Amino acid sequence: MNFQEQLQQIIQGIFSQNNQSRKQVEDLLAQLREAQPNEFVIYMLNLCRHEEIKIRQFAPVYLRYSLSKFAPKSHKNVWSNLVPETKETIKLRLFQFIEVENSSNVKNQLCDTIGEIGGSLYEDDNHNEWPNLLPTLWQMFLSPKNDIIECGFKILGNLFTYSIDQFDKHSQDLHTLFVQGLASPQIKIKSSTMHALGNYIKYSLPTQYKIFQDLISNMMKAALEITISDLPLGEGIMEVFSDIVESKPKFFRKQYNIFFNGIQTIFRDSQIEIGVKRIGTETLLSLVEKFPGLFKFEKVYLMQLVEMIFFHMIQISSTISDEWKRPPEGFNDNLEQDEDQETTNFGMSSIDRLIESQGKKEMLPVLNPIVSELLRHQDWRYQHAAIMALSQVGEYIDQVADIKTTIDLILPMLNNSNSMIRYAVCHAIGQISDDMKPKFQEAYLHQVVPQFLNRLTVEDVPRVNSHILAALTNFVEGTDKGIEAYLPNLIQLSIKFLTAGISIEKEGAISVIAATAESSKKLFVPYVNELIPLLFQIFSTHQTKQYRQLKGQVIETITLIASAVGEQVYLPYLQQTVQILIQVQTNNLETADPQKSYVFSGWQRLALVCPQQLTKYLGDVVPSLFQLIEQVFNLNTTGSTNEEELHTYDNEEAQVAIHTLSVFISELRQSFFPFVEKCIKLIVPLSQFNSDSNIRSSACKCLVSLVKNVRETNNPQQLMNGAKYFLGIILEAAFKEYDPVVIIEQVDSIKEIIEQVSQPFMTTEEVTELSDKVFKLLLESDKRKAENENMAKDEDVDEDEKNAIKEETETEENLHVKIAECIGSLFKTHKEFVFTLYEIICNQILPKVLDQQKSPKMHQFGICLIDYMVEYLGFPYIQNKFIDLAQALSVYACDRVCFVRQAAVYGIGVMAIKTPQELYLQVSQSLLKSLVESLKLQINQEDNEKQFGLARDNSISALGKIIKSQPKSLGQDLIQGMETWLYLLPLQYDKRQAYIQHNLLAEFIIQDGDQFVNGKPENALQILKVIANCYKSKWSSPQVDSNIVSALRIFEQLDSVKVNVQEIFQKLSPEDQKKLLEIPK
Repeated sequence: MNFQEQLQQIIQGIFSQNNQSRKQVEDLLAQLREAQPNEFVIYMLNLCRHEEIKIRQFAPVYLRYSLSKFAPKSHKNVWSNLVPETKETIKLRLFQFIEVENSSNVKNQLCDTIGEIGGSLYEDDNHNEWPNLLPTLWQMFLSPKNDIIECGFKILGNLFTYSIDQFDKHSQDLHTLFVQGLASPQIKIKSSTMHALGNYIKYSLPTQYKIFQDLISNMMKAALEITISDLPLGEGIMEVFSDIVESKPKFFRKQYNIFFNGIQTIFRDSQIEIGVKRIGTETLLSLVEKFPGLFKFEKVYLMQLVEMIFFHMIQISSTISDEWKRPPEGFNDNLEQDEDQETTNFGMSSIDRLIESQGKKEMLPVLNPIVSELLRHQDWRYQHAAIMALSQVGEYIDQVADIKTTIDLILPMLNNSNSMIRYAVCHAIGQISDDMKPKFQEAYLHQVVPQFLNRLTVEDVPRVNSHILAALTNFVEGTDKGIEAYLPNLIQLSIKFLTAGISIEKEGAISVIAATAESSKKLFVPYVNELIPLLFQIFSTHQTKQYRQLKGQVIETITLIASAVGEQVYLPYLQQTVQILIQVQTNNLETADPQKSYVFSGWQRLALVCPQQLTKYLGDVVPSLFQLIEQVFNLNTTGSTNEEELHTYDNEEAQVAIHTLSVFISELRQSFFPFVEKCIKLIVPLSQFNSDSNIRSSACKCLVSLVKNVRETNNPQQLMNGAKYFLGIILEAAFKEYDPVVIIEQVDSIKEIIEQVSQPFMTTEEVTELSDKVFKLLLESDKRKAENENMAKDEDVDEDEKNAIKEETETEENLHVKIAECIGSLFKTHKEFVFTLYEIICNQILPKVLDQQKSPKMHQFGICLIDYMVEYLGFPYIQNKFIDLAQALSVYACDRVCFVRQAAVYGIGVMAIKTPQELYLQVSQSLLKSLVESLKLQINQEDNEKQFGLARDNSISALGKIIKSQPKSLGQDLIQGMETWLYLLPLQYDKRQAYIQHNLLAEFIIQDGDQFVNGKPENALQILKVIANCYKSKWSSPQVDSNIVSALRIFEQLDSVKVNVQEIFQKLSPEDQKKLLEIPK
């Protein structure tokens, strides 16, 4: 058997239905390709003319995989192994095959192959291994054959995907080609032109596609003609528009009216099917989302888009099927949507996106008249669409009074004769209950709940019953108080459906029980002994596959009841609950099984409610729980895990899974220690989990919790080794991370681990290596920040994009601040090992970030670094930079930006505590002057009240620290300074500083109360006011309270106070008098 016969026989096996056989054939082909690349490619070329069409379709694809650098990683590119003759043969024959091929599918494959190989061989004009590709391609457009011209555009489109830069010198030629292609009388040529032009726009830069923006009108005309003539091709053209709007929306921005009207024209044509119109509707919706500011002033377009959305929502069946009314057992309303339900959901989602994009002030006035008109329509489908749309508005309404008209309109329709209208009413009220809780519940508790309960007694459609129960669940979940009046009815009706309903009714009833338990808490205790055995029974009697959702909800409800009633009430049922959870998680669950999330959440609740009781079951629980988590993430912890293995079908399930680990680690503490090693093997790969940034952040937080657990074992060496290992893992993940928000979490985790060890555990070399890596993260952040700033200067950037860029820049600056905190933790714990780091900060970083032209966040970053150096390094460490550091604090203590000012005045307070007296006197006047100026600043409209309060509290605290630690710096103004500080108390925003300052007041009174009162009754009155406001408040601690008690005893016996203490007491408010009388004497 010669090579070609052997190859042909092997290829026949590629079409085998047996996966194993097909895999063996693929391996053989790969071996032949690598062993004899030239012969392999020539014979594969020959197969492009094979008599069997399936082989002719296969051969070009395999050639593409074998000769392109863009091919899947499982294929080896052998182009460099070919001799020149073979390479030229490929280039020549691929074009020849297009000329003679009759099958359009095979032609498409050949076009794809030429385009991808051609793109793969081009790097730039000086490195192009197929220089005659474009000349050959241009000749195709001169062909008298329409199918050859069509193929020319298809090859162009593919080349744009892989090597668009090689067309920079040909933009005018392309423009001419596109004009001709769009005007062609041949629909297929029009279509291939549109796809090629779409690809060019998608992969080009604004400077490249700018020349083609005058073709938008041509594109819209061609799209209409294509869509009317050939619906499948028309659908493809609408996808082209959708892709452009998603990837390069600015292409349409300057002529958005032409584009919008063009899509509208297609939408209004009665010949065009609904699916194509829907793609157009979604495309326009995406365009509005991309340019919200542009469309705020285009109410006509917004109204037209809303009308398009409602058009889709009424395209549902006019008859309601028995299957809709009574779905089969195991039916899931969220997963098994029929076409009508999916259409309705599309409409609701679109309305929500529009309001989110444009804002309620713009959209609600547009929506209201259309919805009102629909509600008056005789066709129930119009009413249904209106009610479902109304379900989306609750999220955007601030005042409950503003929803009254809607509720008054739809709640009576709960008794409508049409079951889908009743269903829609339940959906709307359930969604509004969720969006406007708890205010909606407070206003409508005695209106909504009774009507729902009454309807449940007469409703004969299970689908509607299920939705009433779902709406009740949402309502009850948001009810803070008052639900106890309806507890008996809620429980009894739920039991009725649990025992006699179909599966969707049972699921709804279980949800109501869960919500009622959460809302009523201890009031639910009388029902526990009746309900939990019933729930266990439901679980045991519904074991077949269609009841997986029901069983999961049973687990959820049982464990929610545990959370509601507490450990002691629930304890008799713990063992059986644990057995149920173990039974489910060891039952070889399928990849997509709702029970998994319920199991994870159930374990979390049990660990939070009864951690000590749960520990005796851990040996049975944890191994199979770990296996289930491995299944969710498709992890192989027994060997190496590559990045491609890290994936999950359901990110929400994955997040619940890793949160379960986090809860077990933090709540079970030392009891969990035997499982730490295995747990680490689970968590480490997740620190670089590609599919979900939340997973990566959570993995790092789990590592921090593990360090806390190890710390409790009182094994210092194990703690230090673990900390070093975890720091390495997190740093590796941070260097591969692309999301600055996650990097912030990672840096914070590094800081927390260092602080958890709370002692030097790294050598000078290790500290230097760590700080170098952290600085690299800082430099990378600087690069991204600079790129953002350059992008913002682009003349094509609109306001919405500028706002997005500003947010990204702020995130980068927040990362800088977090890096400063991380460096602070190094200063705090490794003082003797950070001199090199200290020098770099002083000489390279601070001069840059404290430049007046830098942003407030950069100033905060620099000031925080100074704070940490003063607080943790101190003297003589910072002596040579002391004056410079003090000057920086003095300058920024008066900054108008609150968070900058807060950092600076905090540093002034720390400097007073840490600096030797003789040195402090050198800078005391400038620091005190700045501190006084900071206290004169008034809040303005741009200030956040809490942030302003925090800054002010820190200024007051700094003054108190100066009075205590550097009294000589105040000289003759000491008494005045003390009085000023006294009348600024109490602190009301910064709890930590409040503890310090209120305790300081008690100390001053205990040490020398007469000096503090200074013979002034008004001073004594102010002291009593502060004490009354502080004692046993959130601005005090038990230790501070104890000192306040001692201080008050001494205060009342002071010579300057005791003679007129009653007179002073009477000047206090009744509330302050009452508070002082509660303080023990």
